Amino acid sequence: MSVSAYELAAAGFGACIGSFLNVVIYRLPQEEPSQRSLGGRSKCPHCKKSISWRDNVPVFGWLMLRGRSRCCRQRISVRYPLVELLTAVMFAVLLRASPHGAMLVTTELGVSLDWSLLLPTLFDAAFVSFLIASTFIDWDHRILPDALTIPFMAIGCTLVAFTCPGFAGTIAPGSMSPELDSILASVFGLAAGYGLCLAIRNGARPIFGREAMGFGDVKFMGAIGAFVGWDGALWTFFLGSFTGAIGGLLHRLVTKDSYVPFGPFLAIGALLVMFYKAPIHEFVFRTWPEWQRSSPMAVPFLGGAALISILALVLVVRRGRRNG
Repeated sequence: MSVSAYELAAAGFGACIGSFLNVVIYRLPQEEPSQRSLGGRSKCPHCKKSISWRDNVPVFGWLMLRGRSRCCRQRISVRYPLVELLTAVMFAVLLRASPHGAMLVTTELGVSLDWSLLLPTLFDAAFVSFLIASTFIDWDHRILPDALTIPFMAIGCTLVAFTCPGFAGTIAPGSMSPELDSILASVFGLAAGYGLCLAIRNGARPIFGREAMGFGDVKFMGAIGAFVGWDGALWTFFLGSFTGAIGGLLHRLVTKDSYVPFGPFLAIGALLVMFYKAPIHEFVFRTWPEWQRSSPMAVPFLGGAALISILALVLVVRRGRRNG
């Protein structure tokens, strides 16, 4: 499948947005209020000198400098071009495979854009950018700042709901206006994500003597739910927990660090739901039950998977208590 000029343009735009996300990731968690400003010229993270525009070109600037600052020759983290490249790839993918409709249309006459899908695609891109920025902030600083989560709660429940009816799903189609139905779907999604995580956070204290997750994770799930709806929020939490259990176990085995941020795995779950909610739903509620009924290996497989999960959980908990 050839790459069109539209996708290259979307990737270029995504790389520029990724460069801005690097600014957000670096500046937003700063303790000094003066350093949190997202405006102004970029500065070297080591010597604080202003960075020339030619050295700030997404991806290529880092490659031309061979990963070192021009002003003080200190190493620049490879994370900077990776964020730009990741955002570029995601923007190009959204143009062809946006979950709310492919804006890029291929016909016998060539490739063109369906401009009626511009707004949903832009909101998808904004949501992806939110997930990327939150992921790296949580991984680096172990926080999910209110400056990101709260605005995206509001955006999901108001701006997106008003301008893109059905973006977060529907509650009672046909019984009310599409705008009101969309607002309720976003609000229910926010409540589902926020309420589920809050219940787990508070319910874990009597058992473990501390919260199972930070309050930032609760608000992060609320913001995700405002975009993907109540069912998407539940799937996001399930998939985030599943990938987090695997990733967390590997992280602890390799680094011996008992702390594993949950935000990045919730972001992975949100992306999976964003692109594959329908296939996931089909697999869980139709394909998987049919396989269980027809295959003699279903019971041994489920028993083995349960045993491995229990052993992994015991290992994670024991290491967490030992290192906590």
